[in-house]
Amino acid sequence: MKKETKTKQIVVRFDNISYDKITQYSELEHRGLGEFVRHAVLVYIEQAEQSEQSEKEPKYFLDRQR
Repeated sequence: MKKETKTKQIVVRFDNISYDKITQYSELEHRGLGEFVRHAVLVYIEQAEQSEQSEKEPKYFLDRQR
């Protein structure tokens, strides 16, 4: 993620169990809670985009890479 001023916000609500899990993982990665959630979302989006790209490639191309 580029170093720039963050101006947009999204409010997300979690149940207590999910919130506790997210908090534990953010502490393990030495990130603040907001930074951890932002990073997790960006990683998810990146993986989804890679998955979409691989689905668009011809199957024979994917088979040759193995």
